[in-house]
This record gives sequence, structure tokens and C-alpha cells, in this order.
Amino acid sequence: MQRDEVVHLQIRTREISDPVSYILQAAIGRRVLNVGAGGGVERYLPEHRDLWLHARLRNVAAEVTGIDIDHDSIEFASRHGVKIDYGDCENVCFDHPFDLIVMSDVIEHVNAPLYAISNLARQLSPQGRLLITTPNLTHYGMIGKAWFGKNTSVYYDHVMGFLPEHFQAISNRLGLSLTDIAFFSHIDSRSMLNRYKSLLSRFIGKLIPRAHSSLLVILESQERTCYPKP
Repeated sequence: MQRDEVVHLQIRTREISDPVSYILQAAIGRRVLNVGAGGGVERYLPEHRDLWLHARLRNVAAEVTGIDIDHDSIEFASRHGVKIDYGDCENVCFDHPFDLIVMSDVIEHVNAPLYAISNLARQLSPQGRLLITTPNLTHYGMIGKAWFGKNTSVYYDHVMGFLPEHFQAISNRLGLSLTDIAFFSHIDSRSMLNRYKSLLSRFIGKLIPRAHSSLLVILESQERTCYPKP
């Protein structure tokens, strides 16, 4: 590929209504690694455990390992009976492969996304999948604010942004297969205003899928070269 060649998606994009159901369906009976498992744990434990993705994965998967780099979240989960290991996705290595690795709204926080993706892909079982969700850069709200000269909503710990084409370029560079691309909008029910905004995002996304608030991709690797450390 020439350096000035524009990246073109090699598969069609689509729309999904419920990313959590998608993730849980993919996890049924599988050995799963949940990266960033402690994210938002304080909002879910103990009263809302049934809404926490990590707990829901444990209900359907054959085995679930959770890792995070936030010691406070790990400790909080431990106090409520849930084990999450400390691990940095850029360099963590396990002594067994995983059928599914989930990075749900994690990749935008990572210092070196390509290192993280490359490292995790090496720990997939044959035909294993790396599932990533992340905010969508072409969300109608982001485009609208930029168009009218307003500040876009970027959280303090979000240091990266992605388009589907970025994941195509990443998969090309790392020798992976990009096998699914889906747009979706979460329904945020924390307030009436948030709910209205997310419903509007979902409606606009129905008309223009690239206007949805979030993006889901599946990356696959045929090889595993990460082995236990001595």
C-alpha cells in the first residue's frame, strides 16, 4: 500500500440497536477477557450489579477474567466480592488464550492503541475475536458543535478518537481481519435531558448511520504468539 493511498473499508458498515446484547451473545460459553472491567464500577455495585457489563458477562461466559489499571476500582470491586486483576492491555500476557476479548469504551483512554490491539490480538484463540466499542467521531452532536464553532465534548481521559477507517488501517498494519463494523447510540437515562439527547441521536442515526454516537468493531487474528513469561 502506498503511503498516500486513502484507506477504504473492506466490509460494509451496519447499525445495531443494543451493543450489550451483541456483546453478551458473543460471550456465551466462551473464555472471555474483559479489559477495563472496573470502569464505572462505583455506579453499579452493590445495588445495580445486574446492569454492570462485567457481572453480566460472568452470567453467560464459560470463564471471565477482568483486568484494569485503576487500583481504586479494583479495590472497590473486591470489597463487593468481585475479583478484577491489575493489568495494562499494552503489555499484559496470559498463560492461556481467550475466545473473546472485550474493550468496551476503553481504547480511547489508552496511551498506545496499536500496542494494545497488537498485544491483545496475540492472545486470542484460533478464530477468537477482539471486540471494541468507542465513541464515534462523526456523531451528529460532535459535527454540529464543530460546525457552529462550539467546544466539542471530550472527556479529560479521552486521548484518542476513531473512525471505522482507522480500524481498517490498524488491521491492515497489524495483519488482522476487520470482520464487523456497527454504529449505535446508547440510551442514557441518567436525566430527562440525557435521555432526550440519546433518543435524538438514535433517531438521526436511523437516517444517517454515521451520525450515531458510538462505534463497534470486531478484529480477528489467526495467530497467537504471546506465551507465558518465565
